[in-house]
Amino acid sequence: MFILTKDLAIVADAAAAWTGYERYLLSLKDRLPSETYEFAIADWHYDPRDHRCPHDAWVENFELAEISSGPRSEIRSLQLTVTLLGAYHDGNIKIEYRDVASCNVATKGGKHGDWLYDEVRISDCGLVIHEVELQNSHWMIECKSIEYRWLPFVPGSR
Repeated sequence: MFILTKDLAIVADAAAAWTGYERYLLSLKDRLPSETYEFAIADWHYDPRDHRCPHDAWVENFELAEISSGPRSEIRSLQLTVTLLGAYHDGNIKIEYRDVASCNVATKGGKHGDWLYDEVRISDCGLVIHEVELQNSHWMIECKSIEYRWLPFVPGSR
């Protein structure tokens, strides 16, 4: 839609595409959960010099769980937790997608490869869409919220 590889390949001005995406995110401030909005607009999010940036990170774990509650465990929701090894190998990135409505993951070659680009958008029904391009994989996740955490390694712990 804005800054993914497929989009940048057809626009004449990549800087304008990034500006359009930034304007789009600002327009979503009151429609996105605060933790999702903060992740989407963070200065470090698209700065590959920042160790928290997911660019070039590797997938270590991809876990889709059905969470239950209620007296008979009858209230069900899907939660997706992705753990990445940061690009500088000095910490993990943990991304939690809460109340997943849909998840489409396509891989080729049996691995995800490096994280390249991602976009946060909002669906027609008001859910969060996170589209992620990896070297050998493409994800489209629709959920209620995204929580992002940077977990630096303690020196000597790995």
